[in-house]
Amino acid sequence: MSKGGGGAYQESVSFLPRLPKSPSRKADPDDDDKRNDPVSVGLVKVKQCGLCGLEFEEHNLPGVVSFQAIANLRKKWGAGLPMTDARLRSASARYSSVKLCAFCYQFFYDSE
Repeated sequence: MSKGGGGAYQESVSFLPRLPKSPSRKADPDDDDKRNDPVSVGLVKVKQCGLCGLEFEEHNLPGVVSFQAIANLRKKWGAGLPMTDARLRSASARYSSVKLCAFCYQFFYDSE
């Protein structure tokens, strides 16, 4: 990469969320974008937001709440988690920390 030029790496990195990859989606071996994607190559680490499920770079997940808080909010919204979810069976897993994107973190701010 040259000193003055932006380079392909800088142009392809963005702060926008990524949709999680579907396991049923077949990978296209001729996909040049995948080889140039810093996430696919392993240069950028991404994690899912605990509430919305979108993928973000780790530094763009500023919020941290317990899994129990997420389960309570989803139940309040009528979109509860399935009872088969292993995190609901263990007390220690219920209170483990979960990272959230800035948008989802607003639902846990103290509004009083």
